[in-house]
Amino acid sequence: MIEEQTEGVTESASTQTQSETLAQEIEEGKAAAILAYVPFMCFVPLVKMRQNSFALKHGKQGLILFLVEIVALIFLLPKISDLFWGFVIIACLALALAGILYAVQGREWKIPFLGDLADKFRI
Repeated sequence: MIEEQTEGVTESASTQTQSETLAQEIEEGKAAAILAYVPFMCFVPLVKMRQNSFALKHGKQGLILFLVEIVALIFLLPKISDLFWGFVIIACLALALAGILYAVQGREWKIPFLGDLADKFRI
């Protein structure tokens, strides 16, 4: 019985220590995590706070957000936007034609990148 109580105390102390360590890591990484969402500053946690998992996670998300912002800014330029959407329409038509050809032949075909996404749909 004493051994069981000792194990419970040890587990409780271990959990408390992990919790304190996590809280300390979060507190140390808060400033870098905040900077992760400011354009161009997302590199701060990725470079300076690599050992801090809290800041690193926010840095990765901030980098993805930054890349999306850059793409959005590029599409604000009319000529580039027109070229991109023209390419998308041509690619869609080509993929649709390929899908029709495979269907006529009685073969299954997975569209690159989009096929995996379609497989995840539960209809």
